[in-house]
Amino acid sequence: MTNLEYPPLFKLYEIDIKPEKQAQYFALGKRNLNLSIKTEPQTLAMHATHSDKKGLKNLIFELYQNKAAQERHRNSPQFKKYALFAKNAITKRKVTELIPELLLEKYDFLSKSSSENMAVKYARISLKRESAAAFKAAVFSEMQQAIALEEGVCAMYAATIQNQPDEWLFLEFYQDKAAYDKHRATPHFKEYLEKTKGLVETKDLTDLVADTLVSQGNLNYERGN
Repeated sequence: MTNLEYPPLFKLYEIDIKPEKQAQYFALGKRNLNLSIKTEPQTLAMHATHSDKKGLKNLIFELYQNKAAQERHRNSPQFKKYALFAKNAITKRKVTELIPELLLEKYDFLSKSSSENMAVKYARISLKRESAAAFKAAVFSEMQQAIALEEGVCAMYAATIQNQPDEWLFLEFYQDKAAYDKHRATPHFKEYLEKTKGLVETKDLTDLVADTLVSQGNLNYERGN
């Protein structure tokens, strides 16, 4: 198990690309991620996904052990090749700095299902003022039970947006859609909904399509108070 004593660096990149550049962008991105996870031990996880039918609206989630690890990645040959091409392929780029709250992965996270079958869920939640402590307790309990008790739950990440402690982001990986549906029927998920229904201001859930998912595996990190 990769237990982390210090909070890793967590970033979300939202990238729109030109249709005519899509195939080469995808190929270079896949090469970059696969080489990086093999050659950079402190690059913890990198997940490239898209949210639209054409695959032009990309969301890339990156976890590094620290800032130095990210700098090593950015200086790697595979990233430089990707970045050089991406410069002319990208029409829009937004970077969101995240604070990891809870990161949980199964030891065989990416061997349980092919990325084609995996259900990837992305949620953004805005909390009511002064609800963060109660929400954190409820959602941490639910996530920990899901990973421990449900075979089809592969990984769950929870984070807040930097300098916005009431804005939460969740990235969840399920073996397939049936595993996700089963998860929503569990007692611990229903308990979480009941405990947090008065704490949430807005909630937005998006289905993502997995393009390239890589991880060192078995991450375990919980942010203290």
